[in-house]
Amino acid sequence: MAINPVLVVRRFRIQEVKWETAETYTLVLAPEDQTDMPVFKPGQWVYLHLFNPDGTPWAKAAYSISLAPEECSKRLEMGIKLHGDFTKRASKLMPDDVVGVQGPFGVFVLPQNEVPLVMFAGGIGVTPLRSMIRSIQKSGVSRSVTLFYSNKYAEESPYLEEFLAMSKTEPWFRFVPMLTQQAPSDWSGEHSRLDGEMLARHSAIGADSIYLMCGPRPFMESVRGLLQAAGIDTKKQLKEELFG
Repeated sequence: MAINPVLVVRRFRIQEVKWETAETYTLVLAPEDQTDMPVFKPGQWVYLHLFNPDGTPWAKAAYSISLAPEECSKRLEMGIKLHGDFTKRASKLMPDDVVGVQGPFGVFVLPQNEVPLVMFAGGIGVTPLRSMIRSIQKSGVSRSVTLFYSNKYAEESPYLEEFLAMSKTEPWFRFVPMLTQQAPSDWSGEHSRLDGEMLARHSAIGADSIYLMCGPRPFMESVRGLLQAAGIDTKKQLKEELFG
C-alpha cells in the first residue's frame, strides 16, 4: 500500500535563521529535491523534524507556514518563538543543516468565499494568519480583512512593521495592533487588551463576517466571549487554531 504523501518526511536544508524579535525567529528552508515542496493552503502547518548528528530522529514539532502558497515555489518559512528545548535547538541551526518536513496538515485555512474576515492574533499565533493575509495580497482580489494583533511590547511583536506598512498600501486591510504593557512614546495603536468597546470602535462586528483566531488559550477564550457578547454565532462563524 502506498504511503500518503503528506506523511512522508522530506529532507530540507536550512537557508537562514532570521530573528524577528529577541525571542522569535523565522526559519527559512528549501527542499533538497524541488519536487518535495508541499502543496498547502494558507494557514496550514507542517511537522518540523530535527535530527541527531548521526541522522537519526531527535524530535518533531508542529509549526504553521508563515508565507503564502504563492510565495513558496522554492522555499518555506515558519515563525517560531523560543519556548523549550526544541525551539532553542532549532534556533541554532546553520545554513545547509538538514531537517525533515512532513505535511501539510490542518483545517484552519483561508475561507474561499469573499465574505469579510476579522482576525485575532496573540503573539506568534499571527503566523497562520500572516499566510492568509499574504495570500490575499498576492491574489490581487480585494476583500475586507481586519487584523487585531495583541502583544505585550512593540519590540516583542513579530512582523509588526510588515503589517503596519501593508495597512498603508492595501485599502482592503485594516490593522489594529494592541500592546498590553508599556508602549513607545510614538505608539499610535491600541494600548490595552481587546474589549467590546474596541471591537465596536473599529466596526469589527458584522453578521456576514467570518472570524479567525490563533494564540494562547486565555487569549482565544477572551475573544470567543467578546464575540458571543456581541451576538456572533461562534459555532458557525468562528474558526480557531491553538498555539502554545
